[in-house]
Amino acid sequence: MENGYQIRDFKGAVLYESHAERFKLFSWRPRPPTLVPKDQQRKIRRNLKDYSREFDAEDESKAAGASHELLTLRRRLLEEWYTWRKAVEETLLSQKKDRKEEDGVGADEIIEEWVEEVVEEKEEVVTD
Repeated sequence: MENGYQIRDFKGAVLYESHAERFKLFSWRPRPPTLVPKDQQRKIRRNLKDYSREFDAEDESKAAGASHELLTLRRRLLEEWYTWRKAVEETLLSQKKDRKEEDGVGADEIIEEWVEEVVEEKEEVVTD
């Protein structure tokens, strides 16, 4: 860009453009007039570090509270999962025992089943 300046709106569209030779730097930001008197401004500047510490402590406590709430939620969900899983395992175990009792098969009894299959059968007639 050539030497000069542009005035833009808050969306970034160019409202005004001017070219000037030997133009180096221009900085401007509109600021509304302050509602705080000069003596209070000085007091605030002197105590700025104290205010900063207070606000940082507030931010940390809010962040810790949020993370604590998240941890308690996760723990509660995990406990619910474990109780559900334990209940399902118990019902499956009881169903398995009921099936064994219905079949009449005890825990010590083993049943083996043999299946024989004829692969090929060949018949030969022998004549003398």
